[in-house]
Amino acid sequence: GLIFSCSEDNKKLLPNSSGNINNISVVINNELWDGEVGDVIRENLERPIYGLPQIEPVFTLNHIPSKIFSGFATKSRTILKVAIGQKEAVKNLTNQYASPQHIVYITAKNKEKISELIIENLPSIYSSLYFSELKEKQRRISKNTNKSPSLKNNLGLSLKFPSAYRIAKEDSNFIWIRRDIESGSVNLSISKVKKGNGEIFSLRDSISKAHIPGPVENTHMSTDFSYKPITQEVSFGNIKTIESRGLWEVENQFMAGPFLNYYIEAANDEVIILDGFVYSPGTNKREYIFELEAIIRSLKL
Repeated sequence: GLIFSCSEDNKKLLPNSSGNINNISVVINNELWDGEVGDVIRENLERPIYGLPQIEPVFTLNHIPSKIFSGFATKSRTILKVAIGQKEAVKNLTNQYASPQHIVYITAKNKEKISELIIENLPSIYSSLYFSELKEKQRRISKNTNKSPSLKNNLGLSLKFPSAYRIAKEDSNFIWIRRDIESGSVNLSISKVKKGNGEIFSLRDSISKAHIPGPVENTHMSTDFSYKPITQEVSFGNIKTIESRGLWEVENQFMAGPFLNYYIEAANDEVIILDGFVYSPGTNKREYIFELEAIIRSLKL
């Protein structure tokens, strides 16, 4: 069998990995990739992200046939390696051939068993890939962050966000940061409100109405309920929060896009709301929403 050395120690000697965020190299022989095993991988890892106006997959998969997995191919930052072998295993390996690098290694004695193993372990395979990408995105962000003390001074909290973002608006309980992009903007608003001022979406819309104007007078961003927003409970470390994903619109202005909202019950009967939204018509938005999630998950209260 294969013996894996834990290669944390020789990090210094490893070459740098390469690969865009949310791109996964799938190392698997052609026969498996073209059959049911490949179908299972594609169905589950290329599933559409909820809450984007266009269909975009969670991950972009690049197939590397096992027989050519050597040299440059081994430097991929994120790898899913699937092979037939005597043992049944799903393993997470770190910095095997390059650094930083995350490899999910799946092996079983025949193709039926491999499919079963992937389906059985899907939640953990999926989340280990997803969170490894988020961690890498945060590592990249932390190389060049905006050092403004506004968040600390106004809201008493901190976030790590890229220096490409500027503070567009601030007062003692509201801050809006934004990054201008060629096709529009990537935005994040952070608000503190008293508890009991309404449920998540009515709060979201009243904050937008107060602070985030549309392109013409008396217009503002609001939640688009024709596309049902979905909510779930998530935690960042010890912060419990309700995450919502959906679409926003500015009525009659043909403006729309995705949003990502986090609702956090804080001390003193206060609620902190972080709302990321993207305006970028006609372009892919996966990476913008992912960047906002990486920023929001760096929250320290």
